[in-house]
Amino acid sequence: MSDLILAIYRTQNAAFAAGQALAVFQRAAGTEAEDIVVVTRDASGRVGINQSIDLATGNPLGGGRWGAMIGLLFLDRRKPQPGAKGLAAQLGAVGLDEKFLQEATKALGKGGAAVGMRVRLLGRDRVVEKLTGMPGSPKILWTRLDPDTEDALIDMQGQIPEAALDQPAGHDAF
Repeated sequence: MSDLILAIYRTQNAAFAAGQALAVFQRAAGTEAEDIVVVTRDASGRVGINQSIDLATGNPLGGGRWGAMIGLLFLDRRKPQPGAKGLAAQLGAVGLDEKFLQEATKALGKGGAAVGMRVRLLGRDRVVEKLTGMPGSPKILWTRLDPDTEDALIDMQGQIPEAALDQPAGHDAF
């Protein structure tokens, strides 16, 4: 089992600082690298996904698939309806908590950003404590992923093309 944690910030600078602090926290704890992502929404409403990068390899930490999956949470702002086929409905259908999903899809305002992370080894409480102690007064959302939901989300990640995980030139990463 693991937890999916989102920290919603009003400014992108605060979110990037929090993402960097989480990466340092993770390294200091000596745990296996977890994928950390900063999802931004610009003034026009466009969503950007900024992965944490392993400086030694240049690849996203944790393979990048969880970061891409977290970014998908912010693309479909519609409320999941029974029988719907949008992203939010598909994520709900595999077992992602409906309340968490509804809050996440609506949380990211224009000009804002969110830090997202799947947490296994660091522990939810330690990560939430770290985030709430940072500047920017983030709104914290989290949900527990039971083994079946986690497996279904991993299966969905398998459908994300490798090209979507590559960082385009000039794309912010931390």
